[in-house]
Amino acid sequence: MSRLTRPLLFSSSEECEHAFYEALDSADAAAIAELWLEDDDVVCVHPGGPRLTGHGAVRASWAAILSNGPLHVRSSSRKSLDTPTVAVHNVVEEVLVTQGRERRIAHVIATNAYVKTGAGWKMVLHHASAAPDGEAASFDESHAVLH
Repeated sequence: MSRLTRPLLFSSSEECEHAFYEALDSADAAAIAELWLEDDDVVCVHPGGPRLTGHGAVRASWAAILSNGPLHVRSSSRKSLDTPTVAVHNVVEEVLVTQGRERRIAHVIATNAYVKTGAGWKMVLHHASAAPDGEAASFDESHAVLH
């Protein structure tokens, strides 16, 4: 059962992002669904997974993931681009992974995008990929062409 008793109204993209990671930590799939924009063009890519489009597909993917219990994720190293109506955050996620008795931290690089609506800020994109070699190294400036 979700902790929600009424629709959420986030006053900033940061507030929406904080609620996203809180919902993962408490395995609250209903709260995750509530903070996403209900639109056919929202996109979610889980590490190693396909591109999921549309609120229904995104909602179902998070419900399946969280059916196994909480996902303990701490985000850090946020870089953001903010406009009055759109915000894009790139973060390094530290995900607690438990395999048998062993616990370790997996690093994931994620981009979260938000739009401001009449109902407050809503998530429209979560794209996550495992960090190369499990480390979240960062290069602030690059003079090499990557593509």
